[in-house]
Amino acid sequence: MPIAVKPITKDVEIVTDLQLMSDIIDLSNRINSQDKPSKQDKERLAGMVKDLDKSTLVLTLRGLPSSPWNAIVIDHTQVKGDRAVKDLQGMVTDAVPRMLIKARYKDGEEIDLGGEDLAGLMESLTDIQVADLIQTIQTLNTPIDALPKAVRDLIG
Repeated sequence: MPIAVKPITKDVEIVTDLQLMSDIIDLSNRINSQDKPSKQDKERLAGMVKDLDKSTLVLTLRGLPSSPWNAIVIDHTQVKGDRAVKDLQGMVTDAVPRMLIKARYKDGEEIDLGGEDLAGLMESLTDIQVADLIQTIQTLNTPIDALPKAVRDLIG
């Protein structure tokens, strides 16, 4: 069996129905402010959360080898004066298709997310979704590569 580095994988959730998410938060705030929440409101909230799960994507991403990741960073970094400015949206748009292992909805339904569908999704992300994704992407592509001494100290 060949020796190779096994990269990290992580799941990332992407809420695709932000209006429904907002409605859920509004209703849950209303329920929390009531002394005795109605059963009807709680049932409506449960149904809304179930609907949100049906439209929330879960992407399983795997870290890239060093060269492809470094190429993405270089391609989307400009030097302006004495600062390096990164195009985070561009990094996400380039990295996710290369890192994607599988996609499914949160309720478990598998989805074939490739080509134009994935490109359209990447272009439709909000700023906070891009920020969450880039944080995960950077974690996957710059992992800890040595066990901290403190971990070994814990086991004696």
